[in-house]
Amino acid sequence: MDAACVRDARNLAEDAQWRLLAVEYARSRGVQERRLVRGAPPGSRVDMSWYFFVAIGHGRVVLIDCGTDALSRPGRQGLRDRWSIASAVRVEEALGRVGLAPSDVTDIVLTHFHWDHVDGLGRFPGATVHAHGAEWRRVPARLREAVESEGRLRAVSGGERALWPGFVVREAGQHTPHQLMVQLSCATDPVVIAGDAAYLYRNIVEGRPVTISAASEQNVADVAQAVQAVGADHVIPGHDPALFDRYPSGVDAVAAICM
Repeated sequence: MDAACVRDARNLAEDAQWRLLAVEYARSRGVQERRLVRGAPPGSRVDMSWYFFVAIGHGRVVLIDCGTDALSRPGRQGLRDRWSIASAVRVEEALGRVGLAPSDVTDIVLTHFHWDHVDGLGRFPGATVHAHGAEWRRVPARLREAVESEGRLRAVSGGERALWPGFVVREAGQHTPHQLMVQLSCATDPVVIAGDAAYLYRNIVEGRPVTISAASEQNVADVAQAVQAVGADHVIPGHDPALFDRYPSGVDAVAAICM
């Protein structure tokens, strides 16, 4: 992997193929695995990455979820302790690792409404936001107001929709009632970004539901369907630091899933 290419990802935007990066903005150490994987052994502890994903191509820079600054903000020690946060940076700083500024982001696709996936919305005032309508209504009003008043919301609902060539969202996963998964046609193989329908690879390969789920059986079934579509190695969990071993980039805290 050419690290220089990753550090200046802006130059890839005009390519007629998608590239996909996972950018870590925080890291937890020694989280109880049972908080992530239902049925995990008592006492088992794992590290946990906090990501947003960047899809680049077809004239667009698309964030899949947009992180939060809460884990790096002064005065939030209680939150950091709750999640055993060992390191954290602002979303803007994390994005800078791949040579991008907030003004470069054309679109944000939200998988679901949870705080660590939506709090960064205010950092990207020029981006069009794509979200399931029912999930969007649960995003805090302070984040929704500017997007709605400026006409930047594109709501999706139900089933499956192609937002751009090779970029498909579908209502699936059941981490929240209307979570979206993203299937991306990369240069080599298609991948599915699971959002939080799978926190770790263990959820995927062992067919174990995430601990927070609107419908656990459907959560497992939807992840299994994604595996059937693209293969277990190409379903990307939302919080697993194993991405760095599987997809090394040569850039700290960045995984080059598809370059």
